[in-house]
Amino acid sequence: MENLNIKEFLNTCDDLIGCKYLVAEYKIQKMLRALANSEQICSLVGECLEQFNRDREFAKAYIQDGHGDFVYIAPAEEYKVIALVFCTLVDIDNKKIDFIDFIKRFFGRAEVPFQAFLQEMIIPFRNLIAEVFGEAALEHKEETQDAPEDAAEETGAEEAENGEDEADEEEEESEDDEEEVDVFEQAEKISVQILTQLEFSRQDYNTEMVMQICRAINKTSKMRDEDVTLSLVYALKNCKEKQVKYLIRELIDLFY
Repeated sequence: MENLNIKEFLNTCDDLIGCKYLVAEYKIQKMLRALANSEQICSLVGECLEQFNRDREFAKAYIQDGHGDFVYIAPAEEYKVIALVFCTLVDIDNKKIDFIDFIKRFFGRAEVPFQAFLQEMIIPFRNLIAEVFGEAALEHKEETQDAPEDAAEETGAEEAENGEDEADEEEEESEDDEEEVDVFEQAEKISVQILTQLEFSRQDYNTEMVMQICRAINKTSKMRDEDVTLSLVYALKNCKEKQVKYLIRELIDLFY
């Protein structure tokens, strides 16, 4: 019976991976129900969650890059991938995360954002669980499956361009490493990460206060006035917001 439950869960994953964007939230709900029906999968996910610091890992996975774009960076550890994707899907199902905004924000740079979400989050999640129980992995689909027939030629050209871009980025990064860290720029980036994280949270007085201070830090950091920024950081230090305490600590460490 349990083997049937595992296969049912994998089937619901496959349904989500093959579905249209408009019915994705319904498919996520079905997938989570199937997961809950399997004691072995629940046990696996529970073990992953025991070692998982949700707030810290969310802050590390859903970030803003050096160009100001929001991106998803998958954890390196497999148990963190399972825990992170599970928590994200539960938040989507509970409406704590707006699914449409989430896809646009973190996968909007892809040619087909929904396919990028499936490829980078759902397929690895599905395959890691399948591997634990000796089930077959699902091959990664091409993100451009809805693209024209000559997509293969375009992909080859893009890969060549990406290779050049990556080489340029590596050179820029090596130059940046030699430069002194700009605390005001870092403060702005961290405050944006805090705002992004709290957008998905239930709003209360404390949350609104943290967000207001972070918005002020974004504005004043461009003035490069250390006294003003220090005052705001000090005010943030006295705010008790567990969800972003790791990021707040990182921000405080820049100046103290």
